[in-house]
Amino acid sequence: MASDRGLLSYHTYGDPSMPPLILLMGLGLPAAGWPRGFLERLVQKGLYLIAPDNRDSGASPVYTEHVSMARLLTSVVRYVMGGTVTAQYRLEDMARDVEELMNALGLKRAHIAGDSLGGMIAQVFAARAPHRTLSLTCISTATGNPRTGLGNLSAVRALLQKHPEGSGEAALLKYYRDVMGVIGTPGAVYDDAFYMGIIRETLANGITEECRSRQLMAIFASGDRRAQLRQLVTPTLVIHGTADPLLPLRAGREIAGCIEGAKMLEVEGMGHDLPEEHLDEITEAIAAHCYSCALR
Repeated sequence: MASDRGLLSYHTYGDPSMPPLILLMGLGLPAAGWPRGFLERLVQKGLYLIAPDNRDSGASPVYTEHVSMARLLTSVVRYVMGGTVTAQYRLEDMARDVEELMNALGLKRAHIAGDSLGGMIAQVFAARAPHRTLSLTCISTATGNPRTGLGNLSAVRALLQKHPEGSGEAALLKYYRDVMGVIGTPGAVYDDAFYMGIIRETLANGITEECRSRQLMAIFASGDRRAQLRQLVTPTLVIHGTADPLLPLRAGREIAGCIEGAKMLEVEGMGHDLPEEHLDEITEAIAAHCYSCALR
């Protein structure tokens, strides 16, 4: 569903009378990037899912700032060195988008979960709106500390490689397969229908390489969140794969170490993805976490 007010586009799954869980997707991906089995399991476990497209993805508003590759790489260096990066928007703005969507839906409070970039937005949301956050779930994400959140060179290179714009579905399919082959769980297989759902959303809505670059710039501009996370009292679950090459396990452990009382689920052998073989374990943990906090 889209809004003429410029709100985030979103999809819903399940029974609206069940506890609401907002799912925030990762870098450059629409909500179509959530694996179907992940969504189905969470619905079966009694959660009402709201999955927005972040700004600059899917059918949500697209922004305009030009981000050249030279500027992006310069910003990476500044971020790693602890310098200041300026951008058209920050993670704080992306978290505000989520709060505005909740207002439009009449939701006073919700469980918030995010994967990768989505997990960063979720952290910022919980920090700025703790009164609206029933629980926080951080999947395959980081605190913004470049010393713990920088993965191996091949994974970073895969993330930064140029998106094959204007080349059609076949080129994009190869691109996503190649990226997942580097950052995903070793041996995990995703059928073409999964990738094509993402690709068709991307092409239909005119999402470009610069959209993803602007989201990266938002991460760099927002910087290190450790001080804010240490102030959180929101019940938190951190889920991280032991084989994540992009945001290493130490990044997830740092989140759990910053938030008092946080629970940590380390998924053996999982990379920077949500493979079918681990979905039972992951969704059981998320549902149990949400229901343990449902009456806060």
